[in-house]
Amino acid sequence: MKRSNRRLKNPLSFTNFRLGLFIVVAASILTSLFYSVYGFAPGSGLKVGEPSPRDFIAPVDTPIIDELLTEKKRQDARSQVASIYKSDPQLQRLVLSAITSANLPADVQDLLVAAYESSMGVDDLEKDRLIEQAVAETPRDRQREVRLLLERRLISTAVLDEATTNAVRAAAAAEVDPITQMLEAGQVIIEKGTPLTAENLDVLAKLGLYNANDDALSQRFRIVISSAIVALFLSIPLALLTPKYNSRQLIFLLSITLICLAAQRFAIAFDPAFLFLSCVPLIVSAILSPLTAILWTVWLAVAMGLLAQAAPLALLVATLTGGISSALLTNLLKSRPSLLVAGLGGGLVASLSYLAMLSLFGGATTLTALISASLLIAGGIVAGIVALGILPLAESSFDFLTEFRLNELSNPNSPLLQRLLLEAPGTYQHSLMISNLVAQAVTNIGGNALLARVGSLYHDVGKLRRPHFFVENQFSQDNPHNSISPHLSYLIITSHVRDGVEMLKDYKLPKALQAFAAEHHGTTVLTYFYKQALEGNERLDEFNFRYPGPKPRSKETAVLMLADAVESASRSLKDPSPGSIRAMIDQLFELRLQDGQLSESPLNFHDIEIIASTFERMLNAILHRRIRYPSNEEIEKLERGRDNRRNKQVAGS
Repeated sequence: MKRSNRRLKNPLSFTNFRLGLFIVVAASILTSLFYSVYGFAPGSGLKVGEPSPRDFIAPVDTPIIDELLTEKKRQDARSQVASIYKSDPQLQRLVLSAITSANLPADVQDLLVAAYESSMGVDDLEKDRLIEQAVAETPRDRQREVRLLLERRLISTAVLDEATTNAVRAAAAAEVDPITQMLEAGQVIIEKGTPLTAENLDVLAKLGLYNANDDALSQRFRIVISSAIVALFLSIPLALLTPKYNSRQLIFLLSITLICLAAQRFAIAFDPAFLFLSCVPLIVSAILSPLTAILWTVWLAVAMGLLAQAAPLALLVATLTGGISSALLTNLLKSRPSLLVAGLGGGLVASLSYLAMLSLFGGATTLTALISASLLIAGGIVAGIVALGILPLAESSFDFLTEFRLNELSNPNSPLLQRLLLEAPGTYQHSLMISNLVAQAVTNIGGNALLARVGSLYHDVGKLRRPHFFVENQFSQDNPHNSISPHLSYLIITSHVRDGVEMLKDYKLPKALQAFAAEHHGTTVLTYFYKQALEGNERLDEFNFRYPGPKPRSKETAVLMLADAVESASRSLKDPSPGSIRAMIDQLFELRLQDGQLSESPLNFHDIEIIASTFERMLNAILHRRIRYPSNEEIEKLERGRDNRRNKQVAGS
């Protein structure tokens, strides 16, 4: 019992290990991609005057102070502040002493003392004005005397107050608001080889692209850790999108996603608009589902936004809209060449969204925008070509089953169906009728109708090994089973299950079809030969005349089992009325339920009722009563009788 419990735990443990390994590998590759974008900025090695070692690009929109314009405005503010003067104390004392000791009129003396006691002092212009004013206030007979005295005694006492002047000018400059300019995401801050300025380093530091306090090693270590954390968070949702696929399929999905992402990362280094990443949603939509492809596209768009330094938001939107459009178009168009159309459509949508982003946020001339749109359309075409080339590899080498492949396999001209038609025509007609029954019933219960139809067409290909041993291919009265033992007949009949699986492998057909060949009889009893064997040996066990199985494990194969039984039994109905058809269906379904043949399938009783009603409606249409048309002999006999009656009437008259 303990051993059995360990076996039950092993699949879950293996799944967890596989998902963990998937996350580690994806995170490692993504870390390398992120480091290739952000890890080669030398950081602390930047110095003013030295050439820039690489192109530095703004990762986000950032307001940057225009130091040159701001300083010019501040200089203008400083120049508008006049120089401030103060009185020299020593000169002030000398001049005041000279004024008070001179024989000057009282009014003149008061005027001059008041002027020279000012804290700002008297400059040369003020001195000349004072002399003229003093002379004017002096009596006329002393004016010449006073003028000569003042011109000898008065001097300038005002000297420049540098501290106060500089403080006032600094205050005026400080009141000037900094002039800013918007540095747009993707804009080149400084090109490789251009001498670095202090302003450049300030901008780089503000954007986190430069840190004067870090050495190169610590900066690179920080970038690696940051890249690894982001990559880990990106890898987890990617892994959760692929839990039900085998290891080889996981390897394919991981490889194609990360290889295309890496190629796109280096392509945008030449031109950000050359976007061909929608090839991944094209492939995922074809091999998985449109919904999974849309989720995959969201993941890719986020990754592209992180990998693109130039216009990351525009590229994110273009990747998102182009990828979703491609995925939906792939689902609408059911032929393999339609991948090219879907890729082109995705490129057109991406170009329109890219142009819309440019019109909203600017950042490109009309000519540049048109070139970018053309490159996006070209990228869509490239994506379609890549998807068209990779899809056959996914189908043939990694067991992915696409609608394109199923539609091709349903063509009667496919090699194995041609063999079935020519070598076992009865089996072919039987398979064709069953495929219609199964496809309609599976559609009604929400299963994969296309897979069910194709699987039903191929479920009996094992009969090609010995076609004449099966009643539908016996066109003469000879039945080879009449000359062999019931047990040998059992071995021959049941071998068509194993032979069918082997033939599907030999023809390299999708693995999903093998379940239809292996499970369509489950472990049912060959009652006809079991009855014959019982008549000759009563000690036989029923187990010896059962099909090897396995029992149906999907909706599609379970419906096939029921349809196979119903279609075969319908051929034996003598009076195929609606009542007898329904009674036959109910009886066969009940036998399969009692025998436990549906115990491993996901069908419920509601599904079984829908299947029974579907079979009833379709068999009534197929087995309806037909009018018996009279033969030519009967018509001629009736015509002769009519003519004889006319002749007798003419003769009697």
